[in-house]
Amino acid sequence: MKKRTVALVIACTLTITSGCMPQNGEPDNSTVDIQTTTPATEYEKVSIYLPDENAQNLVSKEVQIEKNDEPMVELVQALVTEKALPAGTEVEKWSVSKDDAPAVILDLNKAFADGILNSGSTGELMMLGSLINTVWKYFEPASITLNVDGEPLETGHNIYDTPFTSPISLTNE
Repeated sequence: MKKRTVALVIACTLTITSGCMPQNGEPDNSTVDIQTTTPATEYEKVSIYLPDENAQNLVSKEVQIEKNDEPMVELVQALVTEKALPAGTEVEKWSVSKDDAPAVILDLNKAFADGILNSGSTGELMMLGSLINTVWKYFEPASITLNVDGEPLETGHNIYDTPFTSPISLTNE
């Protein structure tokens, strides 16, 4: 009885395996291509504010940013790319209240403060104007509180410990 069972198992195994073999007896080494689709990245046009060539006014420029859950990160990165903010500037955290008059709280890293400290009073004004006006245009808030590493921004010229309640008027618009 054991011999019959073993012979039956071997016969079944050979039948199943031979069904997987091509007609010529060679193993099938072909692969199946599985295509995955990545959703297309969506972009949105936004206005950012940059210093003019004389660092006297801010000019608006339309750019495209990735449309995602982190628009503040995208806005700040666009300003860094355009050299309106110091290289290395990054968003640590940010929030926008859901009120009728929303309040924006923006916390940047030390690279932002270091860049302002090394830029003089005109550079400071241009960087802050670029940042505040860009954020203002996008979110249309009632106020913007700006921090660096969780504390109010301090420069050699000012301590920004109260919220901005309007854009910085350095534009020709």
